[in-house]
Amino acid sequence: AARAEREARAAVAAREAAEAALPPLREEEAIAGAVLQRLLVERETLDAEETRARRMVQELTERIEQLRNDAAREASLASDADDSIARLAAERAALNDASAGQEARQARADAAAEAARATLTGREAELATATEALAQLSAREQALAQHASDARAQQNRAAEAERRARADAAREQARMDAALDAQAKAEAALAAAQERLAQAENAANDSETALAQAQQAEATARLQRAEADSTASTLAAEARALERMLEKNPPTGSAVLGKVRVAAGLEPALGAALGDGLQAPLMDAGHAHGSGWHELTPLDPAPALPEGAEPLSQHVQAPAALSRRLSQVGVVPADQAPAMQAALLPGQRLVTRAGDLWRWDGLVRLNADHAGNAAVLRLQQANRLQAIQADLAQAQAAATQITARHEASRQALARATAADKAARDTRRQTEAALSDLRRALARGVAEAAQAATRGSAALALAERHAAETLAAAQLVAETEQALAALDDLSNARTRLQTLRAQVDAARADVLVQRSAQEELRRDSAARARRIAEIARDMEGWQGRKAQAGARVNELESRAAETEAALKNIAADPDTLTRRRQGLAAQIAQAEARRTAAIEALTAGDQALRTAQESERDTERSAGTAREVRAAAQVHADAAADTLRQASDQIAEAHDCTPAQLRQQLAITTETLPPLATLETDIARLRRARDALGAVNLRADEDARAVSTEHDTLIAERADLEAAVAKLRGGISALNREGRERLLAAFERVNENFATLFTHLFGGGEARLVLVESDDPLEAGLEIMCQPPGKKLSTLSLLSGGEQTLTALALIFGVFLANPAPICVLDEVDAPLDDANVARFCDLLDEMTRRTETRFMVITHNAITMARMDRLFGVTMAEQGVSQLVSVDLQRAEALVA
Repeated sequence: AARAEREARAAVAAREAAEAALPPLREEEAIAGAVLQRLLVERETLDAEETRARRMVQELTERIEQLRNDAAREASLASDADDSIARLAAERAALNDASAGQEARQARADAAAEAARATLTGREAELATATEALAQLSAREQALAQHASDARAQQNRAAEAERRARADAAREQARMDAALDAQAKAEAALAAAQERLAQAENAANDSETALAQAQQAEATARLQRAEADSTASTLAAEARALERMLEKNPPTGSAVLGKVRVAAGLEPALGAALGDGLQAPLMDAGHAHGSGWHELTPLDPAPALPEGAEPLSQHVQAPAALSRRLSQVGVVPADQAPAMQAALLPGQRLVTRAGDLWRWDGLVRLNADHAGNAAVLRLQQANRLQAIQADLAQAQAAATQITARHEASRQALARATAADKAARDTRRQTEAALSDLRRALARGVAEAAQAATRGSAALALAERHAAETLAAAQLVAETEQALAALDDLSNARTRLQTLRAQVDAARADVLVQRSAQEELRRDSAARARRIAEIARDMEGWQGRKAQAGARVNELESRAAETEAALKNIAADPDTLTRRRQGLAAQIAQAEARRTAAIEALTAGDQALRTAQESERDTERSAGTAREVRAAAQVHADAAADTLRQASDQIAEAHDCTPAQLRQQLAITTETLPPLATLETDIARLRRARDALGAVNLRADEDARAVSTEHDTLIAERADLEAAVAKLRGGISALNREGRERLLAAFERVNENFATLFTHLFGGGEARLVLVESDDPLEAGLEIMCQPPGKKLSTLSLLSGGEQTLTALALIFGVFLANPAPICVLDEVDAPLDDANVARFCDLLDEMTRRTETRFMVITHNAITMARMDRLFGVTMAEQGVSQLVSVDLQRAEALVA
């Protein structure tokens, strides 16, 4: 270790010497690099300038060449313009020569075309006249023949229609007689029902008046009761608040404040008179020497207060201990107190209701913030509480009386309401009966009117058919006579063919003349257009010629300027080349200097690295030696400690030395197991001991806790199983009750549906069927319908009107199972024809008879509106102003009657 340390110190000295030699070398290398860098930058600048100069020379040369080429091209364009102008002038002269005599030729062609067109017009007029005559003659013949055939057929149809119309008139007369008989019976029943309705309305009006009076009386009583209850509640709340405030701030100890009562409004006067004395306790005979109010004999006679002062004791209820003080306090107006203060005797004082104080000894406190303010506030609260309690008792008594009156008015209102409901029910029932009679009468009147109308129409139709029969017979005779008087068609057809040939020849001549005329016009127009184009082209070429001349002059001027600029910069590239060659020698010298500096610096760095590596090697060797020495020392110390600990353990465990223990065990150094084996066995035995774990002193408690938790979980599982069973039972009960209710509702709806379907269709059969499952809760629903005269089928196989009526029957069947007070039907009769609309109205009559529902029908159908009791509509009497209009058909009918 000592040798290694000496070598390390020598290596450190060598490294320091190498480091001292490096800075001059680095400085020389930096100077040489800076010079070289400057020269290289200067060379790059010269290279860039030379390149830019040569490029500028080349660009100027190319620009001069381009300008010369452009000038030549512009001169060529001027020459081309002269040629084009000469050519266009020659063409214009030729066109002018060709246009001579054009007007005369055109006039002759126009005259020839007009003559041919006039000839064609005359021939076409003759052909049209002949064609029209032939067509009229042919049409007349065909029309007369068709009229004769139609008249015979019409005569037969009219005779048959007359027979059917007379039969229909006889049948409708019988229906009208039956309807008039039913109408007379319905009118008699309607008159009796109207009389009953008038009586019911009178009773309802009386009950409404009584109900309104009872409602007004009950409302008045309710309002009075609410006001009384509100007043009592307000007073009670204020009393409770004051009580809480008094309880929250009780007098301290046995203060006399809790035993004093003063008239309302004099609380500040008492506070000014007694001050802190209100908080002093009241002393009894057993506390003769304590601090507080002691009872003394009253002053006899008591000194009189100044004239005009009212003793405060007359307005205060207080213990006898305060009598002397209160008897010497006077209450006076504030404006009189200063004058009375001089007349006060010792111990006397004057106060005002506002709490001002004048004392006999000259002290004056004008509404000061004295110590009695809290006591004054408590006195005011106590007085206010007493006044409120008195008012509360009166308010509660009044509320009790008003409540009794309100209950009486409520009972009277209940009796009036029951009477009004009974009167309304009677009136509603009477109105329902009257509505049924009116609807029956309306149906009878409508049927009679319809029968009369149909009978009259049938008689009129029979008369009209009889007249048609006579007219048809007369028309047949006239048509046959006209057919006999018509001219022969063959002569007209021959003349028509001759005229057509003449028209074709005239039309061909017109086409030839018109073609020659148009040819002359086209040639003249083409020459005129070409002359105009030549003028425009000549003008354009002349403009281009002038522009080309100006352009040539401009290009020659620019070429001259460019040549002058080229002469100025032509010598710049050579000058820059010579400067760059001189700079190359300087760069070579700077590079040689920098290379030498770099080589010297590299050698110094290599020597420094060698010294540093030597230093590190020697330091590493010295460190290793020191570590070996320290490790040996540590091992020696550890072995000594281990030996000592082993001796101590042997002495403690066996009470002997190690040598004595080895003798007892008969173990020699040769027979002693290796240390690694002993350590392995010890570690194995320790792991076995640790695997046993620590002793758990809470094992019994943990076992009891686990057992308790296990029992709790078992009980909870049992509860859950019971709850699941109960829920399943509940679900089963709900499903069973749901099936029962669903089946009951299904049967009721099915029965209503079948009844209403039969009523709507005047026969037939319909029913609802559960399909796809035996469980009603999961089954589907199928509608089976059989209108009269058809097979049993599903709803989708019926016509649109039948589907609508069936759907109405089903909807009203469900509605009958649970009727509502009001039912709104929106355009349900829109897809129905007149016959089915009448059936729908009959169904509404049946629904109003079987239920107490009010039906509101939104419709545009006149038949439906005629069967309603009241109509509501919106009209626009003025532009932008809508108005609601209502018509009571029953009242309107009564007014008409």
